[in-house]
Amino acid sequence: MTVPFVRPVLAAPRAAVLVVAAGCGVLTARPLLLEATGVGPAPLLTALFVALLAVSLLWPAPGEQVEAAPAAPVLPVLGLGIAAFAAGRLLLTGSPPPAPATALVVGLNTLAAVAEEAFFRRLVYGALLAGGPALAIGGSALLFAAVHVTVYGLWVLPLDLAAGLLFGWQRRATGSWVVPAITHGVANLLVVL
Repeated sequence: MTVPFVRPVLAAPRAAVLVVAAGCGVLTARPLLLEATGVGPAPLLTALFVALLAVSLLWPAPGEQVEAAPAAPVLPVLGLGIAAFAAGRLLLTGSPPPAPATALVVGLNTLAAVAEEAFFRRLVYGALLAGGPALAIGGSALLFAAVHVTVYGLWVLPLDLAAGLLFGWQRRATGSWVVPAITHGVANLLVVL
C-alpha cells in the first residue's frame, strides 16, 4: 500500500532536495558558524541571509504556478497574522528584548525574516506542494521550527512551529510568500521593540 503523499514528494527534483537540505543545514549551524569563524555576528549573519534570500528567489518555485488564485484577500490575512504576534507580544510584556533596538538589529532581524520566508514559504513550500497543501504547510513549518532550536533552545520549538503554521496558512490563503514575510518581519520587530 502506498501512502498518497509520499510518491510525489520523492519525485521532487534532487537538486531542490539538496538546496533545501543545505539551507536548513546552514540555518541550523548558525551558532557553530559564529563560533568557528571568529567573524562578528552581523557580517556573518548578513552574508548568510543575503545568500539564502538570493538562492530562494532565484530558485524556480513550482508552487507559485500550481496553486489556484488566492482564496482570501491579502489585507485581512496579513492583519490576522500581525494581530496574532502582537497579542503574543502583549502577553510577554515582562520579557526583555534580546538586544537593544539599534538600526543594525532592526535591519538584520528584518533581513532574516524576509530571507527565511523566501526560503521556507517559497522554496520549501513550493517543493513540498506536490504532496498537497497540508504537507507544504506542515513540512515547511516543521523545518522552520527545527532550524531555530540551535539558536534559541528546545523551548522555542512549539512557538516556532505555531508561527510556521501561521505563515504557511498565510502562504496558502494568499498564494504568495510575501504576506508571511511581512508578518514575520513585524513579529521580529515586536521582539526587539
